[in-house]
Amino acid sequence: MVESILKKILLHTFSIASVTWVFFQLTFWLILLIPVSLGKLLFHSANKFWSRVVSFIYHGAVFCNTIWMKHVIGVKINIEGKFKKHPSPIVISNHQSWVDIPIIHHAITDRGPIIKFLVKRQLVWVPIIGWLCLILGFPRLHRGKGHGAREKDYATIRKFSEKSNKESGAILIFPEGTRFSEAKQKAQSSPYRHLLNPRIGGLRILKEAGDPDTPIIDLTLIYLGGNSNFWECLHGATSVIEVKISVYRLGDIEDLSEWLSERWKEKESLISLRQQPVISSKER
Repeated sequence: MVESILKKILLHTFSIASVTWVFFQLTFWLILLIPVSLGKLLFHSANKFWSRVVSFIYHGAVFCNTIWMKHVIGVKINIEGKFKKHPSPIVISNHQSWVDIPIIHHAITDRGPIIKFLVKRQLVWVPIIGWLCLILGFPRLHRGKGHGAREKDYATIRKFSEKSNKESGAILIFPEGTRFSEAKQKAQSSPYRHLLNPRIGGLRILKEAGDPDTPIIDLTLIYLGGNSNFWECLHGATSVIEVKISVYRLGDIEDLSEWLSERWKEKESLISLRQQPVISSKER
């Protein structure tokens, strides 16, 4: 009994240490990025130089996160598949947990460009994380239900897509729009056991505005053992995470809705095959 309690205390302490590490590391990189962002505002002619500095800092942050995940927490990340280097690919993935972010960074940014996310506008008010999103120029969406909010979001994505054709940087989209949970799955009446229904909204705008030769890097994230709970993953509850990489050419996709549906069917089959037991019902 006492041994069990002590073990739980130790595991929670490890998770607290992991969160503390992430907080201080993000703060450190934020401090480095502030003068760089000011330099970009004041000296537009040197934007290429500042972009290289941002990329260097970003890759440094990803490297440190990967070291912590693999060598401190002890997560083994198995990556299956490759992609050719491209300055501005589109990345899509299923979304299980906040842990997805460092895993995707390891799979993509370790081998290629920095990643930019579609984020809610309200996120910029969150200390550290929101400020990083603002400085790094992440496209900010309203995510409202009204027609006006959707039109503004589409305009933001279109503008970002046109800009990304000129600048280096991958754009990451989670077509499910939120992290998986059994409660959300039931609320959506999702036909998938391990996934939510995908939506084509942002991806459709990127297809309309993007270069046909742009690659879509499709990632399938699989938490072996089924536990993708963020807090528990921070103390090593899931020791192996698999990443399956598939690559498609944007211009080869005719019916985006049908294509995305096929991808999700493939993901469901792959996750069902590799993942036992079923994902925890806890909110991620």
